[in-house]
Parts: sequence; structure tokens; C-alpha cells
Amino acid sequence: MATQGFSRTTARAVATAGGFAPGVIYYHFESLDDLFVAAARYTSTERMARYRERTAGVSGAVELIDRLSELHREDQSSGHVAAVQELVAAAASSPGLAEQVREQGEQWQAMAEELIRGQIRGQAFEAFVPVRELAASAVGAYLGLEMLSRHHASCATPEALFHAARPAAAMIDAFRKPHVSS
Repeated sequence: MATQGFSRTTARAVATAGGFAPGVIYYHFESLDDLFVAAARYTSTERMARYRERTAGVSGAVELIDRLSELHREDQSSGHVAAVQELVAAAASSPGLAEQVREQGEQWQAMAEELIRGQIRGQAFEAFVPVRELAASAVGAYLGLEMLSRHHASCATPEALFHAARPAAAMIDAFRKPHVSS
């Protein structure tokens, strides 16, 4: 799906890539969409575990931005971002995919909210940060910025977004540090 797109990801294409007969798909799944739902659930769970592992114990916002940037590069180079974009687009015409995309999106947003809250917890400005909206923007940027940068050369790249976030992250970290009096 990442290389051929949703419309060309047929049972035959999946079977050819996997080295098995197309009928095997229908032995285990009622439809190709059911296979896609299972694959989306599996890969999302796997990637979320990787994100949680790599962000656990992060001590500051700059470190978090750097780790998220590394994880995004992994997702980009493995084709995960492209495959998720294809599933999101395909969800418009498939109720089963739409439900799975919604469920997975909610889980990713919840994780983004946890990460943001972890960085601002106890700060004087905590009450003023729209965590839910920032998390939704982060999840949307994960998918949309990649797509836009691929199709529109004038758009910022995901790398540019992470780079642009570093000064704000450094400011959050600076607020966290105790002031030393001379």
C-alpha cells in the first residue's frame, strides 16, 4: 500500500508481495478491507509501542522533539506514513476502515496529549495550553505535512517542523530549570 497506493493494493498484489496465493487472504478474512483493518491495527499497535518505548523517561522538551523526529524518520523511511495516509484516504469509502482509522487516531491523539501534559505539568503556563487541540494538530501534522511536502514543493517538510519546534521546546525546558542566584 505504501508503494502502490490503496487503489492498486489488490488481493493479488498483496499475495504476490507476501509470496502466497490470493485465496489465502479470503480464508482468513472476509474481505480485503478486513485484512487492511487488521494490518492497520497491528502496525499502529506496534508503532505506538515503539513511540512509548523511545519517549519513556524523556527529561525535557528538546529531547522529546529529537526523539519524535527520529521516530518520524523511521516511519517515513519504512513507508508507514505513506501507508497510513492511504488508509485514511480509503476510509472515506469504507465504513470498516473509517472506524479503524478513527479508533487508531484517537489512541495516537491520547498519546500525544500524554506527552504534551508531561512536558508542561507543574508549569505556570500549564492552564493556558490547549493540550487536546495541540495533540490533534500534532497527529494531523504527522499525516498532512508529509503528504503536502511530497506534492507541493513550497510546503514545509516534517524535518522543518521538528526544527522549528526546537526553540519552543528549549523555552519549556528553560522554565523547568531552577534559577541560580549569584
